[in-house]
Amino acid sequence: MKIRRILTSSALLIALISVIFISCESGEYDTRAIESLDKLTEAVGNLGSASYTLDTFIIKEDSTEISKQSDVYLRGPNKMYIHSTGGTEERGLWYNGKEFAYYSYNNMKYDTIAAPENILLAIDFVHEKYGIEFPSADFLYPSLTDDLMNDYTSILYGEEEVIDDIPCILIEAFNENEILQIWIVKETNLPFRMIIDSKTRQDRYYEITYANWRSNPDLPDILFEFDPPSNSTREPLLNKN
Repeated sequence: MKIRRILTSSALLIALISVIFISCESGEYDTRAIESLDKLTEAVGNLGSASYTLDTFIIKEDSTEISKQSDVYLRGPNKMYIHSTGGTEERGLWYNGKEFAYYSYNNMKYDTIAAPENILLAIDFVHEKYGIEFPSADFLYPSLTDDLMNDYTSILYGEEEVIDDIPCILIEAFNENEILQIWIVKETNLPFRMIIDSKTRQDRYYEITYANWRSNPDLPDILFEFDPPSNSTREPLLNKN
């Protein structure tokens, strides 16, 4: 990374003193990076409701490239609706605090199942039992910082960048197999982009970009209720095991 300005010796000393690393058995972590991740977690956790668009680009192990777009609507603690297009399927996911519903627009199949009492528990349950992926759910968890420290041997504070006229903070994390980059909107502390890139294979790549953030919008109950279309058929979700 290029240094954009020349520091005087005293300013350089102050800068060096301000960069403190936390060392532990699992790795080394820049305190500024950890503080930025904690602020991101706090900002997301303080949202009573939110909506945003996710653009996802994936390169799979067989070199297949997949682009998807998802519109996400959340209302804490127990309401969620996600509509996704792209790849091989258009689908809808609904969660109203009691039931989780899955609907495939491609073949007009759906199922509803009982689900735990909050968004994170419901996501964990559905993913573990049925293998359903939830786009960028990692940022919803209050344990985000600890999870990254467990998974990566170093977490660094990168230089600030302006992307699409939005000032962002770059956080970079490394382990033996991959590089993680997270851009955080400087003004709001909300996520802007995440890239996971393999060090060992060119055919493993994952990128998501957030757009159309709305903080604390008024989201009505009906948005999170699934009403099966009259021409649809119920088909039980398959247990991934």
